[in-house]
Amino acid sequence: MRGDINSPYGPSRADRSIRNIPVPSGHRHHPSEEMYDQEPPRRPRGGRKWFWLSALLVVVVAAVGGFLLSTVFVGATVTVFPRTEQVTAPAKMMAGLNAGPGTLPYQNVSVTRSATTTVTATGTQHAERQASGKVTIYNNFSSASQRLIANTRFQAPDGKIYRVKDSVDVPGMGTAQATIFADSPGGDYNRTQSTKFTVPGFKGDPRYDKFYAEAESISGGFIGEEPAVAQADLDKARTAMEQALEAALREAAATGLPEGSIMIPGTLAISFSDLKKGAINGNSVTISEDSVAQGQIIRLQDLASYIARQTVKGYGGESVQFDDPSDITITLGSTTKATGSVELGLSGTPTLVWQFDVNAIKDALIGKPKGQFEDIIKSFEPAIAKAEAKIRPFWQTSFPADPSKIKVEVKQR
Repeated sequence: MRGDINSPYGPSRADRSIRNIPVPSGHRHHPSEEMYDQEPPRRPRGGRKWFWLSALLVVVVAAVGGFLLSTVFVGATVTVFPRTEQVTAPAKMMAGLNAGPGTLPYQNVSVTRSATTTVTATGTQHAERQASGKVTIYNNFSSASQRLIANTRFQAPDGKIYRVKDSVDVPGMGTAQATIFADSPGGDYNRTQSTKFTVPGFKGDPRYDKFYAEAESISGGFIGEEPAVAQADLDKARTAMEQALEAALREAAATGLPEGSIMIPGTLAISFSDLKKGAINGNSVTISEDSVAQGQIIRLQDLASYIARQTVKGYGGESVQFDDPSDITITLGSTTKATGSVELGLSGTPTLVWQFDVNAIKDALIGKPKGQFEDIIKSFEPAIAKAEAKIRPFWQTSFPADPSKIKVEVKQR
């Protein structure tokens, strides 16, 4: 039949169901048998071990990070706002060398400078000069001071006499410096070697062997003709030297003052010594001159404190400074020479800033709980008006134990 499966025509359409589809020999498998013929998937070896190592690594990193944050990166920043007061300076005030209560103290200062130049000689002149030199006078007689009056004689081993022009006080069992001058002009009194001098006035007295002087050299003695400088040339050279000396003195007085001090305007006085003639070299003569500038200075801190005492209610003598010293102007008034008192005129509206020790703040905060911050800052009143603190990392509740990790910043409101 056409529908017979063995028919040469093949199975009929009615017989072509899934059940009747022939399966080639050698490939007939049951579905369940195919599933169990394959091995089930296996978890990679060592997976659980790597899991625990990774977890341990995370814990270690977290611990190290926490340690670094709690030690290496720990710190505190304290912002401090000092007390400030803008005031109007009093119109007048008194300053004194030995200032008493209610008086501003001042100090005397001096600056010295020297200048040397050469002047061309235009002729010759006869000159006679006495030799002179520095000596050290020794008092080995007693512990009492000994005064040597002006013109006291000193005798060299060869009998030549030298004198001091001014009196000299030699401390007991000590020494004093002085200049001696030859009794007569001339080069015979010059000495190029160390010389020991006795005091003839003490001869026959126990002091004779205990009082003496020593000099390294004595020079300048001269009698004879020497190059002469015209007076006009001498005056011109002196004027140029004094102008240069004055400029140098004023610069030194302006830049060489102690830190935090100012010169009282109008007190700087400059003086010059007598002109000195030195070595002669051919047609040229060396001349030199010494100068000194003297003035009075005041400390800005003393001035600020004086003004605060006059203008700030309840001021108790705390350390104060000017925010900007140029905000106040000082003028010189009258001077009382007998007492050394100087009247000063003041003007301006300076701002006073209270001072405090930054290191003292650090020391007070070392290792302290943050909750004590306000009480610690109050101990610095009235110098500090306000303060703020930030501690790192944020979970720290105390200030660092290392003062170098506490930073104090000073700001004005």
